[in-house]
Amino acid sequence: MPIYAPTLPPAPDLSHGHPPVLVLLRFDVARLWRQKIGRFFGFAFLMLLIWKVARIYVDHLLQTNQAFKAMQDFAKTVLTQGADFQADLLNPASYLLWFLVALVGGGLVARDTLYRVRPLMYAHPVAPRDYLLAKLGFASALPFAILLPFALLPWLMSLLLAGTSGPVWVTAPLRLLPAMAISSVLMGSLAVGASSMAATPRAGIGWVLGLVLGAGTLASMIHGLTGIRAIDGLNPVMLAEAWPQLLVGVARPLVGWVPALLGTAFHIGLWTFVAARRTQPSEAVI
Repeated sequence: MPIYAPTLPPAPDLSHGHPPVLVLLRFDVARLWRQKIGRFFGFAFLMLLIWKVARIYVDHLLQTNQAFKAMQDFAKTVLTQGADFQADLLNPASYLLWFLVALVGGGLVARDTLYRVRPLMYAHPVAPRDYLLAKLGFASALPFAILLPFALLPWLMSLLLAGTSGPVWVTAPLRLLPAMAISSVLMGSLAVGASSMAATPRAGIGWVLGLVLGAGTLASMIHGLTGIRAIDGLNPVMLAEAWPQLLVGVARPLVGWVPALLGTAFHIGLWTFVAARRTQPSEAVI
């Protein structure tokens, strides 16, 4: 009786199904939802958003109600207007948002390193490039999604109350959305790069905060010793706050155009390169 070789199952058709980047993004979003860490941050950002929207209403009330005419001069000295007001809409891009990015982004790569998940991913049709794009996309989309209501809701409130003469410029979203995108990519690349150098999620949080605070402290020390303001382009926090100021035309931004461009390109390029190297198949297991 002839002996036949065992038959293998047919090879899977990789043209069907979702792209690996979207699948990895879905798992990160589901993991973030299960962690339930957004309650404190959600309340804090909601209070800030309510203050922004209420400020638009107060400004409209002072301009239209005759009973408050005597308070207009006082309000103008307290509530800034013009370009400073437009850039101030995105002031949550400070330490609170950086802390949230560190808390979430610090474990994006470190958790997979700790539990040795990446070898299993790379054994499936997931390339290192897909893995890196998914992590960078998630870490960058998180701050962008948080900042989006701060750019759109006050703008809509201003249009509904006062039309084109409201305190928020009609073209404000065209200036603020690119600033949000640049700041979000900066935050995401730094978080993923720091997380790729950590062995545990807690260590990843420490890496992110250490790099952010360390770079800011180093830039401040050099600025204080030499008096060169351009060195502030190494401070990630100041870069995230400076981009809205630059794009809306603030007279004295925290960082000038050239230092902001060079500093942002340096941080994004450096930490993306570090993350790409640390997520190669040869680095999948510590």
